[in-house]
Amino acid sequence: MLDWQGMQPVDKDADYYNERWGSFQYANLYGLERCVFILNAIRLIELNSPRICDLGCGAGWLTGILSALGPTVGVDLSPIAVERAAALYPRAQFVCADATRWQPDAGTFDIVVSQEVLEHVRNKTDYLGVVYRALRPGGHLIMTTPNLNVLNSIPAEVRKAVWEIQPVEMPVTPRQLHDLLRECGFQVIYRGSVVPGCGKLGFQRLLNSHKLNLALSTIGLRDAWRNLRGWSGYGMYLTSVARK
Repeated sequence: MLDWQGMQPVDKDADYYNERWGSFQYANLYGLERCVFILNAIRLIELNSPRICDLGCGAGWLTGILSALGPTVGVDLSPIAVERAAALYPRAQFVCADATRWQPDAGTFDIVVSQEVLEHVRNKTDYLGVVYRALRPGGHLIMTTPNLNVLNSIPAEVRKAVWEIQPVEMPVTPRQLHDLLRECGFQVIYRGSVVPGCGKLGFQRLLNSHKLNLALSTIGLRDAWRNLRGWSGYGMYLTSVARK
């Protein structure tokens, strides 16, 4: 099992993210799948022109998309990311702040989006406390974050080749995420995952077997099997919708 907790953070997280987001060009296909989940979740909430916060927005590409749906604020630790995103996506508003210490006016937003942020936060309850404060009563948190169970089922040499280690890497299991959200006062109304098929060890080796998937493809069940694995929490990225 991968010892994520043992990774050493850099002294200045902002310096790392200044460099990372300063050279950012395009989202990858994993980002696209997470984006599709987030947009579909917003659609199901059925609000016209929702007030949205992208908390930990990074390069701001998702913030720019969300700003087409309603008034949107992106928050990030990196001043370079915020400056660059403000120039690229002028319809959105951007704030440079530590997402675990930011103090928005209480009840400002209908929706808070958290895409691939929780795993990079040391104090997760502080981060979710900011989310809780930012949301109006009945508002929704839409979250994606890596699935520790899947990460631990990927061979180390593969993981090192594709997984960029950031200053803090503290991903969670589906159960840990569910419990954390409830402990912070949220009602979890949806939990699942996206991007199945990545696990290669243990039980996930069977679930993601090439022969099994090929057989299901021949009878027209490949997509249904993929969706089932995602819904059951076997995807690379956990997905959650929670209500304040």
